[in-house]
Amino acid sequence: MVIIIELINVLRKKGIVVNEFENIGINYRKKWINAFSDSQLEEHQNLNEFLWYLFSSKKVDYLVKKEAALAFDKVNKQYCYIFFQESEDVLQVEYASSMNAKDLSNVTGEYCDVYIVDKGFNWTYVIPHEEDWGPYFYRKTSKGD
Repeated sequence: MVIIIELINVLRKKGIVVNEFENIGINYRKKWINAFSDSQLEEHQNLNEFLWYLFSSKKVDYLVKKEAALAFDKVNKQYCYIFFQESEDVLQVEYASSMNAKDLSNVTGEYCDVYIVDKGFNWTYVIPHEEDWGPYFYRKTSKGD
């Protein structure tokens, strides 16, 4: 996928360490569902087409558009994964504090759904392929929050 190669190049130019893994995308999409859909897991198992539909269901509190991009720019991105709806490739990025929303949107355009998560799947930044939707930022909260 040309988009992945372009994204790797953009990130490496910023000094970000990028490792590409093939044939594991389905595992990360399943982890994403398990991490972010809570008790609605059964309902969202049918969202294999577009995982980001979780946000349109309004079952979680999330940020959208500029607020989402700002939250992503500020969040700790020491160690993250980037994966895609239509690819089995996963990028592991390290020392990625300089990665920002603009880097991702400039490369991905409206051709694919992109999911970024931290190592522990505590937050996610999602860029849907449709410009009218997203991007979305969601951070899980602790039970005491």
